[in-house]
Amino acid sequence: MIPSLSAPAHAISAIGKNFIVTGGSQGLGYAIAEQLAGAGADNIAILARTKSTGEAAAEKLSSLNPNTKAHFYATDLSDPASIKASCASTISDLSKISGLVNAAATTERGNLETTTSDDFDWQMICNARGPFLMSQAISNHMKSEKIRGSIVNITSVASKGGAPFIMAYSMSKAALECMTRNNAAELAPHGIRVNGVAMGWCYTENEDKLQTLQSDSDWIKKADCSQPIGRILRPEDVASTVNFLLSDASNMMTGNIVDLHPEMAHGMLSLDAVDTVER
Repeated sequence: MIPSLSAPAHAISAIGKNFIVTGGSQGLGYAIAEQLAGAGADNIAILARTKSTGEAAAEKLSSLNPNTKAHFYATDLSDPASIKASCASTISDLSKISGLVNAAATTERGNLETTTSDDFDWQMICNARGPFLMSQAISNHMKSEKIRGSIVNITSVASKGGAPFIMAYSMSKAALECMTRNNAAELAPHGIRVNGVAMGWCYTENEDKLQTLQSDSDWIKKADCSQPIGRILRPEDVASTVNFLLSDASNMMTGNIVDLHPEMAHGMLSLDAVDTVER
């Protein structure tokens, strides 16, 4: 039986809270912002690079809930000055930020032999330094305003290793997980929680483009059929977990990396292997 999409965390209220979602103009970031709007967030700030898609996403999000207003801030997450300016503008406009989601990332293929120093640096800049600078700016704001906030970093099952075709990406996500735990320890005395979601294979817009180029347009059907649980992840699955971590329902969770990759689990055979043994 193929599992349905994870239920939106609408029972968890985001009323009275303001959030920042990097990469919120499309794909996973948009799905997270969409569920926050459904949960009644007062304001959602989308930080992304492209103005046209960002403004369109903000307009669409604002139409979902009359009590939610979405805002777009053009941000180059590889540029420290751009991050600083966008964070300052967001704080000035929204006054108090309750939560930050570092969802934006880049994925480039390459192994030990083929990855160039420029490729390596680019992925570390976007996937590790960007979230670091965002977390630094927003946590400083939360501390100064005495906000018991929540920061959620999107990591990857690839951070566990064993994915040579995305070596630099895997390393950048491992760095992000390390930062998550360090920041959780540092910020806990201030009432600020920091958690991560290590997601597995997910059907996003970018993944669809990449897989279609490498195989064919029917790849998602084949991918779903290959999974013992019935399908690979969808953005809504990840968004539900993220919004739980942003909410008061997870007030005693910090420094955790939530493994959201049903194709494998720690401390057991892979589900593929289990399925083979059972047959």
